Amino acid sequence: MNSLNNSLEFSKDLISFIDASPVSYFAVKNAIEILKENGYEELKENSRWDLSDYGKYFINRDDTALIAINLREDLEKGFDIIGSHTESPTFKLKSKPEINDTGYLKLNVEVYGGMIYSTWLDRTLSLAGKVVYEDKGNLIAKLVKIDRDLLTIPNAAIHMNRAVNKDFVINPQDNLYPILRTIGDDFNKDGYIQRLLADELGIDPLAIIDYDLSLYDRQKGSLMADDTYQVGRIDNLGSVHASLKAFVNTFSSRSNVLILNDNEEIGSRTRTGANSPFLGDFLKRLFLACGKDMEEYYMAIENSFLISADGAHAIHPNFKSFSDPTNIVKLNGGLAIKIAANGAYTTSIESKARILKLARNLGINLQSFHNRNDKTGGSTIGPITQSRLGIRSIDIGEPILAMHSIRELGGVKDHFDAYKLYKKFYEED
Repeated sequence: MNSLNNSLEFSKDLISFIDASPVSYFAVKNAIEILKENGYEELKENSRWDLSDYGKYFINRDDTALIAINLREDLEKGFDIIGSHTESPTFKLKSKPEINDTGYLKLNVEVYGGMIYSTWLDRTLSLAGKVVYEDKGNLIAKLVKIDRDLLTIPNAAIHMNRAVNKDFVINPQDNLYPILRTIGDDFNKDGYIQRLLADELGIDPLAIIDYDLSLYDRQKGSLMADDTYQVGRIDNLGSVHASLKAFVNTFSSRSNVLILNDNEEIGSRTRTGANSPFLGDFLKRLFLACGKDMEEYYMAIENSFLISADGAHAIHPNFKSFSDPTNIVKLNGGLAIKIAANGAYTTSIESKARILKLARNLGINLQSFHNRNDKTGGSTIGPITQSRLGIRSIDIGEPILAMHSIRELGGVKDHFDAYKLYKKFYEED
């Protein structure tokens, strides 16, 4: 398990998972397939739950978030939980997106999450998401991934934009329309996306009721010199992959929980986000279905522990001044425990001690991440979940470079360390 070979194979598996998960819908779909392959049974939120001892269950909410559990008898002992999120910055299609502009068919999009705009320029892009259509009076929802080179957002030539390498600011309203094709003045642009989707699904364009589509990069992930890998959406599908694999490969006498939230990049204020009652309601329903009372539930919460798993910032050799001077986080230097005096991360001395002990017993290194005092960093699902449930928590992340770029860079060793640490965390009694 400790050989470089296994580290490489695990990163290759991550790349395959990310390449097959262009948007959160597919991340959840692929996670569910892994859960089902490992004997997990789906529970429906609108049905009564008939649970058995040592059962393996999951719920899927809106195809972009899920919770899974290895159910054990003594629920009041609490839950060991790892949480991450399924989506990443992208562009989402607006309603009536088709625009006929000076001989081009382009699409009206809006920015989702805090992306690095320039990294999306001059790339080969396509569309993926969910489509709802009517069939014999019924509404049918299907996932769609247009698996071909379809779109691009071209740069302006440097001859026309001499400031592009100096002080030019990309305006997301004016400069970031993806181009589909060239067209004539008589081209019927209206309904083009519906016709495109209908061809993909083999249905009548008029049957389509609505769609939720996002852009994705067509370039596949790559291993770089056998110790780093480059691919999009490491933040946060790297955490999804490592925690999911640890979850399905662990047996413990405690009830282990995996949660994959959506919408972390936009503040988690949705019914699939960490700011919803999704996790708390799930755990309460478990107690009710198992004949437990609410006092036992609150005992369990006090005995529970959450790892909020999300990408961390490694020091950049070309931008060293962006990092804290004494807490240097390096690629392949170990997972980073994220600490913030402003509460952006949940790490406390108690939660940190447990994870440090685990790492020491495994013989793996951990690093500490702090933001510079003059920079405002991001946050995670950790503080939101902790404030809603009162659960003890820690924030941990795999160090990466180019976070929120269309392609990010991660460490092979760090990703395997994440799997090993999360598995050991789940195995603890």
